[in-house]
Amino acid sequence: MTSAILEADYVNLRLGVPEERFDDAVGILSSLPLLGVEERFDELVISFKSADFAEITPERIHILFESSDIPVEVLQIEPVKAQNWNVEFEKSLQPVTVSERVVIAPSWSDDVPKAGIVLRIDPKMSFGTGYHPTTRMMCRFIEQYVRSGSRWIDAGTGTGVLAILAAKLGAAKVLAFDNDEWAAENCAENIGRNSVEAVVEYMQADIFTLELPAADCIAANLYRNLLLPTFPRFRQSLDESGGILLVSGVLVYDRDEICAAAEAAGFRTLAVESEGEWIAAVFEAE
Repeated sequence: MTSAILEADYVNLRLGVPEERFDDAVGILSSLPLLGVEERFDELVISFKSADFAEITPERIHILFESSDIPVEVLQIEPVKAQNWNVEFEKSLQPVTVSERVVIAPSWSDDVPKAGIVLRIDPKMSFGTGYHPTTRMMCRFIEQYVRSGSRWIDAGTGTGVLAILAAKLGAAKVLAFDNDEWAAENCAENIGRNSVEAVVEYMQADIFTLELPAADCIAANLYRNLLLPTFPRFRQSLDESGGILLVSGVLVYDRDEICAAAEAAGFRTLAVESEGEWIAAVFEAE
């Protein structure tokens, strides 16, 4: 290792990986002693303790992936000194205006744009701050489709932002779940922070094994490879025709495949919107 890495506390390994292969790539990398993974556009940033990085070389990374069809490029190996990451992260977060009446803001922010609904979301390690296009598009769809007294499911809830918004817009009951322990804990904190405990139930659960309750609407901001096999289960949960399924986490070039899979499972496509490289779609149970 270089002297810079030896003197560092952590090492960030930046890998060029197509976004649609992130989950597969992380599965392969999980054999390494990694601390965390950050997803960027066509890039994964893998964090290690510097002491654990001694035997990790670009050659070893390429060997890990040689039996897969995932194109991977080592972009940078970056030594990192320890610092108070929570403080640094909080400094970077600002309120996000989602629509004319919805703003997502961290609890510590005082300078919040005026809005009918302000969602106070502290993300910690979870997804769902409003910075990502998929969160914003899903929030706008939820605004359109929440009906007073409706039953909702938020699959892959992250921070709980979509479940909390549904509750504030009039949903009577929302089940929010995520397979990640950190996300489930963070969701619980944000539910309390927004005073919707009476409406939103949260749990740590896997989308492939959880028995989904009957619902009127489902929000699923998930990756393509999680959505494709789950459309039949979503349709079963929407026990009557007219139930609404909102999905995102889908790249624009996967649009046709996602819509075809939903329609094969008993849905019809009502709307598709895009922002940057991402789409969000609305399906109605037939």
